Amino acid sequence: MQPKSGANGTAVTEFILLGLVDTPELLPLVFVLFLFAYLLTVGGNLSILAAILVEPKLHTPMYFFLGNLSVLDIGCITVTVPSMLSRLFSHKRAVPYGACLTQLFFFHQLAGVDCFLLTAMAYDRFLAICRPLTYSARMSHSVQWILVAVSWACALTNALIHTIALTTLNFCGPNEVNHFYCDLPQLFQLSCSSTQLNERLLFAAGFIMA
Repeated sequence: MQPKSGANGTAVTEFILLGLVDTPELLPLVFVLFLFAYLLTVGGNLSILAAILVEPKLHTPMYFFLGNLSVLDIGCITVTVPSMLSRLFSHKRAVPYGACLTQLFFFHQLAGVDCFLLTAMAYDRFLAICRPLTYSARMSHSVQWILVAVSWACALTNALIHTIALTTLNFCGPNEVNHFYCDLPQLFQLSCSSTQLNERLLFAAGFIMA
């Protein structure tokens, strides 16, 4: 659906997330499948964290970054799946505008840190393989924490830019989001103002992070 021109001044206060299926009979099955996937993902990542914390042999830079990735995986899935499960359980699809923006911000924040941390891990492996004699000095505890902090800062900047840019758009027409969580491309389709700047920002950020 193309953005409408000539807004009538009626502001959208909530969005309707259509979810994954339209058939009511399939909702219990989808609920069980996603609940199982969520518990399995969270449980798996918690077990990785526990193993890293308990085993002294795993107190190395590589496992330090893996532990951070496990935390991010738990965060990413927690931002999206539990809210979807609650809507499936209550049969309410409406999400307030502010809650939608909050979910979008945290999802892009956590997913962004994930991307930057993968880059940090690639750098760590490069040093371990190509600079083994100076690896311990180059990848000290302070360097590890700096890489994590920089990853969070870069992802925070990216998430803030997209969220603030989204607040400049007008939503005055349809409010049905064809997704199970709030994301930029689906919201762009509902805007009744130009989204060219937002789309360029999304493309530029995606190009840099990829």
